[in-house]
Amino acid sequence: MPMPLRTAGVVTRTFSLVVMVGLVLPGVPARADPRPPLGERDLRQWLENMIVDHGFSPEEVTAATGLSAEAVREAAGRWRLPSASPTSVPADAVRVRPYPGGRHPRLGFFDGAVNPQRDTKLSLFTPWDPRSYVVVDVPEAIWSDLGLTYLAHTHIPTVWESDGLAMEPREWSRRADGTWTQSRTLPNGVMFGVRAFPEPSGVVFHWWLRNGSPQPLTRLRAQVCVMLGRAAGFELPASRRLLDPPFAAARDVTGRRWVLTAWDALDRVWQNPPVPCLHSDPRMDDCPPGEERSAWGGVWFHEGDSVEGEIARRKARLQELRASPASVARAPVPNKLVVLTFDDSVASHFHRVAPLLKERGFGATFFITEGFSFRTNKTDYLTWQQIASLHRDGFEIGNHTASHMGIGADTLGRLPGEVTLIAERCEAHGIPRPISFAYPGNAIHPGALPILRDLGFQFARRGGQPELPYGRGEGVAYDPAEDDPLLIPTAGDARPDWTLDDLRRAVAPARAGRIAVLQFHGVPDREHPWVNTPPERFVEYLDWLKAEGFRCIALRDLARHVDPADPPAEPWSIIERRQAAAPR
Repeated sequence: MPMPLRTAGVVTRTFSLVVMVGLVLPGVPARADPRPPLGERDLRQWLENMIVDHGFSPEEVTAATGLSAEAVREAAGRWRLPSASPTSVPADAVRVRPYPGGRHPRLGFFDGAVNPQRDTKLSLFTPWDPRSYVVVDVPEAIWSDLGLTYLAHTHIPTVWESDGLAMEPREWSRRADGTWTQSRTLPNGVMFGVRAFPEPSGVVFHWWLRNGSPQPLTRLRAQVCVMLGRAAGFELPASRRLLDPPFAAARDVTGRRWVLTAWDALDRVWQNPPVPCLHSDPRMDDCPPGEERSAWGGVWFHEGDSVEGEIARRKARLQELRASPASVARAPVPNKLVVLTFDDSVASHFHRVAPLLKERGFGATFFITEGFSFRTNKTDYLTWQQIASLHRDGFEIGNHTASHMGIGADTLGRLPGEVTLIAERCEAHGIPRPISFAYPGNAIHPGALPILRDLGFQFARRGGQPELPYGRGEGVAYDPAEDDPLLIPTAGDARPDWTLDDLRRAVAPARAGRIAVLQFHGVPDREHPWVNTPPERFVEYLDWLKAEGFRCIALRDLARHVDPADPPAEPWSIIERRQAAAPR
């Protein structure tokens, strides 16, 4: 039956979805199950990717998305999407897009890639033909002493599938600096990911692995497949391939265009002509628990009669990359990681909450405002001396604006002054200027992000809205791979009628790289009874978290695991996708 696509919680258009499990189009082998776009923004991004960039037909879009061909044509017409790829190539960097599925990236040897998943695949468009591209599966497979630890298709079971554990779908995330990232956490706590850096004549890759398991990982190696079949002129026999470790290269029918790939930590180079594809497969040193290993590689395009000089230049590039890591290694996000936050400067934060947290070794962030009756009512609100004492006890002091001002289009101009006042109050009492912010009333606005970033904030917590209604304080887990660090969602916003079951539900998603951020107000909160937490219930929550082995930290402590200077390019996309996927 028709399924609505939603944006901002409102049904905007109805598309007929077709159930297409195991769909097979004429002459094309079976492929992965379709992934319907979630929300209008997601739909448009994927249609542009498929129709404009990859030149998909409506039938191929249907195979990738599950949308009917009629719905595809209607949406493409509504947005006036051209039916052909761009006619010119960008000069600044190779065009990179996530490979959308719906069309098998191989031309042959299909039984070696049954039901291929798009998760780790990127399309790199050639600098000489905007319609031609190679598909890089990075990584296609990972092996370790555990066995086959990851695979981007299904003809051989991984160690997890053998145990009945399925991998959830993941997508590439485009970051604000123009790079692309992908990461995944395996059932044993091992996390791996890739960052792709587009350059004028190729793409550099940084593959990393963090061992969050209790056991060392040995014999780590990956298979990175560079599939050539969608690049015009590269459907060639093996005689036109060059294997010069660590390089594997192919030239087209003109003899002057080349595709090269290499990795600095080499396991082997090889080719598979029926696909056709090239491989320069990396390996890593053994990785003890809690440590990280990485490898650098790339795919480059070259035009010229000879490729030897280009190989020499790219060897030097790999050496340069190895000497200059892409980022400071951060600790993997452990399972059962919880951020505790407390809003509104309530007096019980000092008298009741802080002693209970200290007894259990928990961290927390207290978001300070001088709103409500803060300046006159010292029965229900903190003094600045008490706030300073919370800081000296090791807790984080965050900024909640001077007047508890809601963030909206009409208040953005006042935002700098509101947060500056709290920052100055903090400095006057020996407290560092806050680097964490909480949106008063959980109201958010796109215009706040550049303001907060310019003011030096690294993290900002919002509510569970707009993905879920205010209701009973339900929310969603924070996914550092998708959520902007200045739009961190709340997993649970405690209410007076909450029970331990509500807390359990809120923190249950704190696994596989996701973090549960909890929002409390007063314990108790006499001026705001609708968000009051009864003291006896709060003790029950803390005791349960401690007994179950949850690690509770302040918002600032996320910097151990998250780079606040690495926001996604489209911070609102994940919000709209969650809205569309939320039960109604």
